[in-house]
Amino acid sequence: MGRRWIAPLVVACTLAAPAGASAHARNATVALDYRLVLAPTSLPGVSVGVLDGDRDLRVRVHDATLVIRGDLGEPMLRISPQGTWANRASTTAVAEKLTERGRGWQKVGSGPEFVWHEHRLSPPPYDAATSGPAPRFTIPAELDGRRVTIGGTFVRVDRPSPWGWLAGAALLVGAVGVVLRARPGLRGPAATALGAAAGAAALTAFVSFTTADATTGRVAWGQIAVAAAFGAALAVAFVRLHGARRSHLAGVVGAGAAALSLGSLGVFRHGVVVSSLPAAGARALCALALAAGVTALGTSLTVKEHTLRGTR
Repeated sequence: MGRRWIAPLVVACTLAAPAGASAHARNATVALDYRLVLAPTSLPGVSVGVLDGDRDLRVRVHDATLVIRGDLGEPMLRISPQGTWANRASTTAVAEKLTERGRGWQKVGSGPEFVWHEHRLSPPPYDAATSGPAPRFTIPAELDGRRVTIGGTFVRVDRPSPWGWLAGAALLVGAVGVVLRARPGLRGPAATALGAAAGAAALTAFVSFTTADATTGRVAWGQIAVAAAFGAALAVAFVRLHGARRSHLAGVVGAGAAALSLGSLGVFRHGVVVSSLPAAGARALCALALAAGVTALGTSLTVKEHTLRGTR
C-alpha cells in the first residue's frame, strides 16, 4: 500500500462508513441550542416524552384514549392501547405526513405507544442576548373526552467557547511534531497509534450520537452494525500489515475519521449535545478524531518503505 493509494482510500473510507450528521435528514442530530422541558401534567394513564434530537413526541397510553389536536384544533391523532389512528381529514396530520388526505381514520400504529415528529416542538431562533426560559409550547388534546394540554418550555443553553478545544488540538499536533522531529524513527509507530486512536474516537462518537438520537423512537442499529463491521475490518488490516504499509493505512484511517467528524462540529457551537455520553466526553472524542486523524495522515506521508523495512 503505497502513498499513492492514500487519496482514493480516504474517499472510500468516507463513502463506506455511515456519515455523521447535524440536521434532520434521518441521520443523528448531534447538537442543539435549546433543551425541551415538559411541564408537569395530570394525565392519568398517559406517559409523554420528548426525543430531543429530532424534536419527536412520544406518547404511551395505558388505560385511556388520547386525541391529539392539530394546528386548526381538528382531531389529528387518536392513541389508545389498541393502536394509533390518524385523521385523514386533518390538515396537520397530512402536513406531518402521518397519513394521506381523505376521509375517516387510518391506522398508523399498533400497540399503546406512538412517536411522531411534532413541528410544535421546534424552538424559536437562537438569541445570544436571551437567557433562561424561552417561550412555551402547547399541544391541545382530549383525554377520554376531557380537554387537556401537553406543554413545556424551551430552555436556551449557552453556546460553549471553542477556544479551549482548539488549544487542546493544537497542543496535541504541536507535541507530536516536536517529538517526531527529535525522533524520526518513531514516525511509523506514531502514525499507527494516532490513526487507531482517531478511528476509535470517531466510531465511539458516532455510536453515542446515533443511540441518543433515536429518530421516531428507533435506534439505527443497521448503521451502527455497518460502522462496527467496518471498524473490525480495519482492525484486522492493522494486525496483518506491517511496517510502512501499516503506517499508510493508519493515515487513511485517520483521514477518514477526521472527515467523518466534520459532520459533528456542531457540538462545539451549540450548548446541548445529543449523545449518550456526557457533553464534554462527546466533544473530547470529536476533537481527538479530528486532531489525531489529521496528524496521523500527515505523519504517515513522511514514512517511507525503506525506513521501516525489516520491522516484521
